[in-house]
Amino acid sequence: MMIMKKILGVSLFLSLALCASTVMAQVGTITLAEVENLVQQTPEEGGYMLIDARPEVKFYAGHLPWAKSLPWQEMQERLDELPTDKAIKLVFYCGGLKCDLSNKAAELAVAQGFTDVFVFPQGEPGWKDGGHPVWVATNHIKMVLNDRDRVALLVDARPFIKYNEGTVPGAMNLPFQEWDKLQGLLPADKAAQMIFFCGGFKCDLSHKSAAKAQALGYTDVRVYAEGWPVWKSNSSRAFAMVNPKQGSSADAKPEEIVYEGEISAEEFTSMMENQPEGFLLVDCRPAEEFEKGHLPGAVNILDEKVGEHAEMLKQHAQIVFYCATGSRAAAAFYAAEDVGIETTQYLNRTVDIQPDGSYEIK
Repeated sequence: MMIMKKILGVSLFLSLALCASTVMAQVGTITLAEVENLVQQTPEEGGYMLIDARPEVKFYAGHLPWAKSLPWQEMQERLDELPTDKAIKLVFYCGGLKCDLSNKAAELAVAQGFTDVFVFPQGEPGWKDGGHPVWVATNHIKMVLNDRDRVALLVDARPFIKYNEGTVPGAMNLPFQEWDKLQGLLPADKAAQMIFFCGGFKCDLSHKSAAKAQALGYTDVRVYAEGWPVWKSNSSRAFAMVNPKQGSSADAKPEEIVYEGEISAEEFTSMMENQPEGFLLVDCRPAEEFEKGHLPGAVNILDEKVGEHAEMLKQHAQIVFYCATGSRAAAAFYAAEDVGIETTQYLNRTVDIQPDGSYEIK
């Protein structure tokens, strides 16, 4: 009888070990280079979910681009937050090689029937060691503002005119287009935490500014990728200022202020429909975004390249700049002004553009 129990015990142990090894065999590993390639696209575009298995407070302070917070300790109760498609690519990470939370989370995902599951073993430390800034969440910005022990410099990378419309309390304005001229405003301490933001996910000025800061030797550079649009919609603490070139009355409302060079959505739509003689529409977004979809008749000139195209631009009687959020368009307007082009306007609005050229102004 005793021998039989021992045999059953050994059999059960082997079965459990085999089951565990089978689960592990279904969890792959992914390299830094593969993660870098993955996050070039949004989760919707790339068909994946990148999951941070650390506690949420860690996620708030710094996470990989496009990552979702799903702490291992809460995962069993939050399984409904995983995709319904069991074949979707899931990539888990946590605090690096000494952290096993991502492995545990990946195993649980496999047990739930997911078939394309990976772990990024180097995790958040590996991402930073690879020279990439982490993203911070809105809650981290709130913590910085509310806790004197948390010291960070918030940097608004949008053009001055966008900063004047409203910004995160205490943020310094260092427009990316004026980086070389204003970089001396950054702290002397290269270890200082700096958080760059701009016009949200569709705006890359914060990412480009963060890269510039890293090139200068700053070691704690982060990006608030959600940026001003999310802060404005989720916090009552927002500075709304008036463009000093305009002036205002005490009872003027921010939405009533029209900034220098700004074209209204109605006038823009009319010009698109009527195409007046001498009209030139300029898309200021990066070439890869322009190629995905742009407004009919638009030419692609980055805001920082306006000066290089000055002679061509001067041949047009009316020029309108646009981008995804208005940030680059505003910068292009001032760049044109700097080289003596006075026939320009810019669309200071969010524009959603479809591949077929159809668009919605918000």
